[in-house]
Amino acid sequence: MTRRPLATATISGAVVLFLAGPTLLSAIPAAHAAGIRPSEWVIGPSRREVLITLDGRTSPRHLLGLGRTLTRHNAVASFFIPGSWVASHRSDVTRLQRVGMAFGNRGYGKRAFTNMSGPRIRSSISRAQRVLKAAGVSARPFFRLPQGARDLRVLRALARKGYRSVRWTVRPGAGSPSEVTRKVLRRVHDGAIISLDIWRSSNRRALSSIIDGLRRKGYGFRELGVLNHVHPVDWNLTLRPGSTSRAARFMARALRRSTYPAGHRRYFGYKDQEAVIAYEKVHRMRRDAIVTPGEMEGIVSDRRPRAPRSRHGRYVDVDISRQVLFEVKHRKVRHTLPVSTGGEYTYISGGHTAVAHTPRGHFSIIRKVAGWNSGSLGSLWYPNYFVGGYAIHGYPDVPVVPASHGCVRIPMYAAKPFFHREPLGVPVIVHN
Repeated sequence: MTRRPLATATISGAVVLFLAGPTLLSAIPAAHAAGIRPSEWVIGPSRREVLITLDGRTSPRHLLGLGRTLTRHNAVASFFIPGSWVASHRSDVTRLQRVGMAFGNRGYGKRAFTNMSGPRIRSSISRAQRVLKAAGVSARPFFRLPQGARDLRVLRALARKGYRSVRWTVRPGAGSPSEVTRKVLRRVHDGAIISLDIWRSSNRRALSSIIDGLRRKGYGFRELGVLNHVHPVDWNLTLRPGSTSRAARFMARALRRSTYPAGHRRYFGYKDQEAVIAYEKVHRMRRDAIVTPGEMEGIVSDRRPRAPRSRHGRYVDVDISRQVLFEVKHRKVRHTLPVSTGGEYTYISGGHTAVAHTPRGHFSIIRKVAGWNSGSLGSLWYPNYFVGGYAIHGYPDVPVVPASHGCVRIPMYAAKPFFHREPLGVPVIVHN
């Protein structure tokens, strides 16, 4: 399709606009609509790509200005605008579609679906769908919920109509244009779905600098159609250790991407359980390895954790309060492991009473032993000693709370890789 000049179109509102090229959203056949489960996209492809979505409504002049900005930067974006505006500007929507725009559904009005009855939700979806159809647009299956408000009841209503929600992972909200740009560029990650409020002047004015900044970071731009090839979060499904499903593999892949060493199969195994517990510890959540839809959304959109700053570029950080260990290299967390440190209980060893306490402070790995190393308090798997007899080592039991005699326990499967990754002399920082 040849792109015609954007200035030929005028619009006061519509839904999802793809502002470049011949990329039109393909409709889901009616026969497939019944197969959609109550689910939500929260991330795009994991490659170095992002989706920019522009949400709300604005004046025709401002909307055309956004279109010109995107065209000038040779970028694509997707607009979600209330269907009530489409009803008043169908001819403009048709013109925009002719110059390469595409549209999705945002409902008919602005009211949050969670505050509406089932019949009113269905009516809003259908009314918006009808006005889009009258303008020659097929919007399924992409839906942006008004105000982002949703629950299982709302997502089920969308699914029955052949839609699933498109959630955002980066939304800067209010602020000056420079603040909006900084928020986006600081929070962006592979596959991020960025949502800008086009009713905010600052968000509109920041679009050009956001595109430039994302390009400098090496990101390309995709439109919503790519989500058809991305696994959504199923709101009918809660994962537990032992679960077998495609979603378990999806979860494990997301955990590995954000530094938690999970497994590689569709089975929710021991590695996945420990990775989930590490994620829950980092975010100070309940440590039960039960992944609800809400927790799954957090996992798949999570960025790599940040360790406390250090003068070292490479170090091991043991966070006692959260019971996690960060392996930092080039000032970025590369691996995040669950640990169990000293339980602060009293015990007797060799006729002496001692307290199970992990020393705090700045140390370094001073001695390493490959394989098992036996001592008075038991055997340690691939220990890395950082002060006296205290070591980071593998152990069959790594509770979610402090329970060791003072060493830093890590899961057995993680001990050997840690041993080979971290050399003698690497700094070890232990803190509360």
